[in-house]
Amino acid sequence: MAKLRSIIAVSAFFLLSFPALAGTLDDVRQRGDVRCGVFPDDPGRSALSAAGRWEGFYVDFCRAVAVAVLGDAEAVRFVEVGPQSRFTSLVDRRVDVVMYSSTRTLGRENIYGIAFPAVYLFDGQGVMVRANSGINSLKDFEGRSICVTPSTTSQANLESLLRQNGIDTKLVYANGDAFFRGNCDGYTADRVNLAINRANRSDDPKRYRILPVSLSREPIGPMVRDDDLPWQKVVAATVHAVILAEELGLNQNNVDNVESDSVSGERANLLGTNTQLGEWLGLSPTWSKQVIKAVGNYGEIFDRNFGPNTPIGLDRGLNRLWSQGGVLYAPLFK
Repeated sequence: MAKLRSIIAVSAFFLLSFPALAGTLDDVRQRGDVRCGVFPDDPGRSALSAAGRWEGFYVDFCRAVAVAVLGDAEAVRFVEVGPQSRFTSLVDRRVDVVMYSSTRTLGRENIYGIAFPAVYLFDGQGVMVRANSGINSLKDFEGRSICVTPSTTSQANLESLLRQNGIDTKLVYANGDAFFRGNCDGYTADRVNLAINRANRSDDPKRYRILPVSLSREPIGPMVRDDDLPWQKVVAATVHAVILAEELGLNQNNVDNVESDSVSGERANLLGTNTQLGEWLGLSPTWSKQVIKAVGNYGEIFDRNFGPNTPIGLDRGLNRLWSQGGVLYAPLFK
């Protein structure tokens, strides 16, 4: 009994000496903003407009989370991060979530103490070359050079493939700028990355082509710390809400016009008619309806930033809904 009392006393001492950290959801509400890590990139993904406003695919997801939690798309404090600081900024609690071109890997989740709550972009690693280079495959880089951004999965994938296939290629650890300056014969990165670089950084996009090969699969998603499951669920639910909205035919223009007494099942959950989903997440009953109204469904977000009416002109590809030949779908909202 004396030993048990001693154990309880020691446990109580540690609990009092090291109080539990507040949850991210509570922190965000107390501050009144979501601290979202973004990379200052090219238009399409995340970049400052001429008016000084952050815009892009990843930026829209920052705003979606702010709407879900705070009901305000402008309640975001954007924090610039880079290839390394995107991980450390989470661990150091400088940001609540990172919206970046980050590929989900088990290694990253375990090494950096982070989690990928969802996937918002399915991509694959490609290679861009000059149209007149005569390069048609990875083997054609024998004796030539490839630029690759360091500290990325693209670097690891490329080094592994060159080694496996015995291709003697000079690696230039630099981003797309070096390729367009003529410092290397090709540039490898995620295919979305390549298309955006070609549209925004080249003097004449037609001078460059992306080879019809895919060197890897790249599931890309937001990142959060792995020690806060309720916050992970909020971020995941936000991403999945805009995906499901597209599947159910809900968008910015019509979401306010759906009669609440005419819906059931997942549609009711998404529109807040059934309040249980919001209660589970610690959010308002109409959180997902507000998200759709503020930023749109997944298709609207994709087309606004990457679609055919933008300089990037990306085809949805794998990012089509599962019912339309893609792999994009949300868990059941039940």
